Amino acid sequence: MNKKNDARVCINGKNYNIAGYENVEYLHKIADYINKKQAEIKGQNGSNIINDSEKNILMMINIADDYLKLRERDEEISYGFDDRQKEIANLKRELVNLQTKLDAVENDNKLLRADNVELQKKQVRLETELSGLRRN
Repeated sequence: MNKKNDARVCINGKNYNIAGYENVEYLHKIADYINKKQAEIKGQNGSNIINDSEKNILMMINIADDYLKLRERDEEISYGFDDRQKEIANLKRELVNLQTKLDAVENDNKLLRADNVELQKKQVRLETELSGLRRN
């Protein structure tokens, strides 16, 4: 089991002790992310007329939006990965089939070359024989 880590972080100007099984740098990233989201809300027009509770709700909505978009993107990537895996499997099968055909063609070529050599030898013998018959 992983060791639980503690980190002292500053969120919205207040210090907090947070703990988790992730490393301390990750826990600080969480705090940085929350501070970034709060800064985004503070930078929006009209943020000075809503109370802290409403700002927290907006921040939660923004974080949920980020999370859901990332999850959706992850699912799209996963589906794309599955499609690529199927495509790779099909290409491998096609490669094996083409390699088998290539082997057969190379074998046929080898046999045809051997036949060609024999036919050339026969041609030379027949031409020699024909030359001998013409001389007589």
